[in-house]
Amino acid sequence: MLGFCIGVITASLLSLFLPIVPPFFSIFFGILLLLVFVWRRPLLITFMLGAGCFLASLSWQYQQHQMARDAVLSTTDDAVLVIIDTPPKVYPDYTQLSATVLSGPASGFKLSLRWQQPPTLSVGQQWRLRLQLKPVQGYANPGGFNTETYALVESVVASGHVVAGRHILLKQQYSLRQRIVARVEQAIAPYRTAPLLRALAVGERDFPPWLWQGAQQAGLGHLLAISGLHIGLVFGWMLWLGSWSKGLLAVTRQQQLALILALAVALLYAWLASFAIPTLRASIGLAILVMCRSQLLKVSLSRFWLLLVALLLLIWPFWGLSVSFWLSVLAVAIIFLVMWRYPLTHYHWRCRLRWFLTFHLILTLAMTLLGVILFGGFSPLMLLSNLLFVPWCSLVAIPLLLLSLVLTAVGINASGLWLLADSALLPLLWWLEYSAQLPVWWSVTEVSGTAVALSAIILLISLIFARKAAVLLLPLSLLLLTGSTLQSPPWQLHLLDSGQRQSVLLQKGRQALLYDMAPALATQDIAASQLAPVLRQLGVQQLDYVLFRQLRTERSRFWALQHNYQVDQHNLTGLSQQPGAGSCAELPATYQDIRLEILSAEAGDSCIVRITIGAWRILIPGKLDQITEQALVDNNENLAADIIILANNGSGAVNSLAMLQQVRPAVALNAAAFMNGYQHPAAAVQQRLALLQVPLLNTAEYGAITVEFSDQKLRLTSWRQQRLPFWLEKPAAIAETLATTR
Repeated sequence: MLGFCIGVITASLLSLFLPIVPPFFSIFFGILLLLVFVWRRPLLITFMLGAGCFLASLSWQYQQHQMARDAVLSTTDDAVLVIIDTPPKVYPDYTQLSATVLSGPASGFKLSLRWQQPPTLSVGQQWRLRLQLKPVQGYANPGGFNTETYALVESVVASGHVVAGRHILLKQQYSLRQRIVARVEQAIAPYRTAPLLRALAVGERDFPPWLWQGAQQAGLGHLLAISGLHIGLVFGWMLWLGSWSKGLLAVTRQQQLALILALAVALLYAWLASFAIPTLRASIGLAILVMCRSQLLKVSLSRFWLLLVALLLLIWPFWGLSVSFWLSVLAVAIIFLVMWRYPLTHYHWRCRLRWFLTFHLILTLAMTLLGVILFGGFSPLMLLSNLLFVPWCSLVAIPLLLLSLVLTAVGINASGLWLLADSALLPLLWWLEYSAQLPVWWSVTEVSGTAVALSAIILLISLIFARKAAVLLLPLSLLLLTGSTLQSPPWQLHLLDSGQRQSVLLQKGRQALLYDMAPALATQDIAASQLAPVLRQLGVQQLDYVLFRQLRTERSRFWALQHNYQVDQHNLTGLSQQPGAGSCAELPATYQDIRLEILSAEAGDSCIVRITIGAWRILIPGKLDQITEQALVDNNENLAADIIILANNGSGAVNSLAMLQQVRPAVALNAAAFMNGYQHPAAAVQQRLALLQVPLLNTAEYGAITVEFSDQKLRLTSWRQQRLPFWLEKPAAIAETLATTR
């Protein structure tokens, strides 16, 4: 069994680097062939069987997902029967909802839908909808959310929008969970901590941007979602209550009964949270624990962990694609390791306090290393936040909340208890508000992830064989923090993957210039949803100049940039819809050691910039019309540039052959959304570039494109190519790392 579990886990990690998912039947033939060579070695046999079972499960479930996707994408002319399974999210322009298909080959799989001006929507409604669908593809940016892997984990097979005027409401179902959620919503409405109460009671995390940011910067994201911690707390509290009944009830096998009842209550709590993925994983782990304990089986912590992880990966192999999965199971492994290496042997209160502080110190430092490996940085507030609020919430706030929840669920007025729960969570809310105002995310982008992973493995091995190895955690963490400052960073230009908008970030180390050509009526807060994760991942702490094309009334939407980064208000250059209402005159002629040329004509509302970095030049036309483009060509004798970022997202109305001939670029970059309705970049523009033998890289296929400048070479890399798993990304033939020399 040990070799089988190790085989499953090893195969799940190695599968991330496979170029394709192997066919289902070829896996069995491969395993049988390998078994011929290891048939006298039992450990290798079980290892190969474990690896084969995982690959077979992955291949089968991926094939089912692809078949469901193809089926639902081929039903564009037919109505689709769906049920809304999560609360819809309402935005100014549209409503976002998740719906499960109820009929056909895609039955049981989910769709991610947008609906403009919908009727009143709620969970449990069954609709017959006309849909316009496309394969799931999100933005691929540094530090950004991986929509494609999320779709596999959540069984989402397509995304799209509802065709206006072609929908029928079939019926409305009200489940018991919906009734309980409605009662809880009504009970917590008067309290300031309502978002926290809702998240911890029923698993609905509709947080404002500042609360998300505060949770991340405080290192308390795990505390604000019903996860393994909370399910384990419910299980532990129920066991503790069951221990008080010893001697009071004459029941045979009382310990087994207490375990089963505690598991049942924990499962009810997970059900109330809609069996979200963290709660489902915790429920499976507790079920394994109860089975072992009820049968009086003694299983070591290491074997229990291996069995749990292997079983989870066999049940749903796509969990291996989730960073949160590896973060949670590795956190459990660290907890088990610390409990084994540093057991509590004395029960005096001073010994308990010393053990508690030592436990959290080692756990936090080890989780810091995990944060560097998985997220490219961490928050220094993690240790203090967890020392303060994990015990407080575990012993005070969450028990009060759970008691209030139980009384509210059965219809008893629990306003007094909800008031106590609100008071208990107020310090946490204040801490999150304070943390959101601090620039405390420490990015370690220049340190090799491989080096960090190897250091963590060496430290883990040392910790197993020597208790004092934990003292290496602190100097190793400090080394990681200072390692990024040992060499001068090069200039980098990042064309972000942001749909039908053009966002260009020019970075050197911790300073950057942002150029954003958003649609004039854009209402999405790009600072919170797209730019903030990118800046955090890249380690940008100071934005010296920000240029954006927005209505002046929309400047407030950049609050996250102004609030979290050193942005001089005088350096916020706004370009409005009205020609001449804004200008680029505030930009200096030189920025650090590069040169900025403003080539704007009088017409138009764009900031046309040419940037010179050493011997390299980049032309950013931004937003153009034909008159502006012609004036640009006529009024500038020398438009030569090594890189051009196509105007108007690659529109064929501009980017004329005359301009491209005058620019003579070595490479062309373009920002356009995947399967956009404008068909950008236009076929005519692609033909012009092909005629001039200029390669074109588009963000829809490549994700964010990074250009690194050196004296003699340009190095272009695609962010989509760097993401795991490799078999999920299918870039174009030209998507290998490009290098252009002078």
